[in-house]
Amino acid sequence: MHNGGTNPHGTRASYLRPGFVLALSVRLLTSSLAILIPLFAVDVLGATASQAGFFVLLLWIGNAAGVAAAVLVVRNQSYASVLGFCFVAVSLGGLSLGGAHTAPLFMLLSGLGVGLPQPFLSAFMHADSMPGAPFSGLGLYSTALGLGLVIGPLVAYGVFPFSGFPGAFLALASFCLLGVAGAAAGRGSARGRPAPPMPRMSSWVAALRRGAFRRAVLVNFLYSLLLPVFLSYGAIYAEGRFGFTPEQALLLYTSVFALSVGMRVVAVKFEAGLGKLLLISSVTLLLSMLAVAAAPYWQLFVVGMILFSVPHAYVFPVANYYALTSAGEDVMNGSYAFQASSAAAEFLTPLAAVLLIPLAGVQGVFLVGVFLAAGAVGASLAYWGGATASGKD
Repeated sequence: MHNGGTNPHGTRASYLRPGFVLALSVRLLTSSLAILIPLFAVDVLGATASQAGFFVLLLWIGNAAGVAAAVLVVRNQSYASVLGFCFVAVSLGGLSLGGAHTAPLFMLLSGLGVGLPQPFLSAFMHADSMPGAPFSGLGLYSTALGLGLVIGPLVAYGVFPFSGFPGAFLALASFCLLGVAGAAAGRGSARGRPAPPMPRMSSWVAALRRGAFRRAVLVNFLYSLLLPVFLSYGAIYAEGRFGFTPEQALLLYTSVFALSVGMRVVAVKFEAGLGKLLLISSVTLLLSMLAVAAAPYWQLFVVGMILFSVPHAYVFPVANYYALTSAGEDVMNGSYAFQASSAAAEFLTPLAAVLLIPLAGVQGVFLVGVFLAAGAVGASLAYWGGATASGKD
């Protein structure tokens, strides 16, 4: 996969800047919705914590449908992005009206919208990494994701005291214009590339036969099982167990993601030691889940949430980098397979939470997360051991 089209001066047009804007916009909207939707369901629609999980599940079902539509039907980064942000804008406008009967439809449509721009983005940016800095493309991609996670909850936090959920949804809808602008800016670079290939199971199987790729996918899958728990149930847990207000919960998330962004910026030009970084991040993930699940006081809960900034900064981008660099010749299909691991996890976790919360409460979901985090530590240890033995770390 080459680096894209050319500009009038004959140099290659990079997708790093427009990709950065797109990644920021997508994650800003996705993260804000993942946090706001369960709060909206509980505080406005009168849902229980367990019932709120159904609304979260609609978001991730829509997300998976959007990714599938982009890969199987649209197969054009620019068109998929514009279409996706239009869907999100319409759905956020509908959610701002607060109707209980239409809310599920708009939540599903929101997920569809944020899913459409995603499937080709990381591979495009990885292909355009700066010379001598092979992690820079995914480093910038992950930094954009982190910034989106900071700005989204911060915007909602700033608007919420004045206009509640309707104002928060409408404020977020305005960022759809930023996403459309990013798609327009990157149209020339995207157009200069071959059309993204259709998913091929033979390529997925070939990639998964490679030990490095398989271990990267496993670490990402286990981490991705925990991310929806953190995003969608941390705020409900903070409200129900420790008496946080929605504004306080949003501010806590903003702090976590701001720390994550700072750490991602530092790692953009990393070339060595990524396997060790993956292991350290997984250990911190385990400590975070332990602190949140077992916290008797709000102070320890906050410490656990803050600790999550370390795995959030590094697990996904490092695992993604290892997956793409070990996928073989068909990098785009390797990217599809890696993203499928995230999509599967993001669907399974809300579904499992719906079944588990009536039995064990929200705290029980975080307790299960401790065991998943321990599995991520084991997989990261195996990866680091393999990388060390081969002299790559």
